[in-house]
Amino acid sequence: MSHTEHHDAAPDAPAGPAGSVPAAHPFEALQARLRTFVAERDWKQFHSPRNLAACLSVEAGELLELYMWTREGPGPHPPGAGPPARAKVEAEAADVLISLLNFCAEAEIDLLDAAARKLTAIEQKYPVAQARGVALRADALAAEATAAEANAAGEGAPEDADR
Repeated sequence: MSHTEHHDAAPDAPAGPAGSVPAAHPFEALQARLRTFVAERDWKQFHSPRNLAACLSVEAGELLELYMWTREGPGPHPPGAGPPARAKVEAEAADVLISLLNFCAEAEIDLLDAAARKLTAIEQKYPVAQARGVALRADALAAEATAAEANAAGEGAPEDADR
């Protein structure tokens, strides 16, 4: 049993302990609820960036495991090869998020700010004009763009004179 399985709250659990002040944003409310959950159980003592990164990896692996040996597309599928149950996927995705939030709290990372900065960086790394509908990594995409520019400028490979 993974550490975050202990973090699973009942679906109808209240948004926080009685008398708590709700946060301004649902994401902040979730973070506050998680901090309270951890503090009430004295689990912070087990939270280090290394332990929480390992926990995150395990939880992501459990999410991936739900898709192991499944087939894509419409059925019929052989027994066990169909899509996983949505409730199981939701539970594992929630475990991943909870683990990530615990990691970010311990590592003092503002997750929304870090994600916004990362999105800005990848928007620049993968320009729409070059990346739309293409599954290339950034280095291959850049190399392809450079080759296309060279060809457009007439700097393609020289013709073989022996032909």
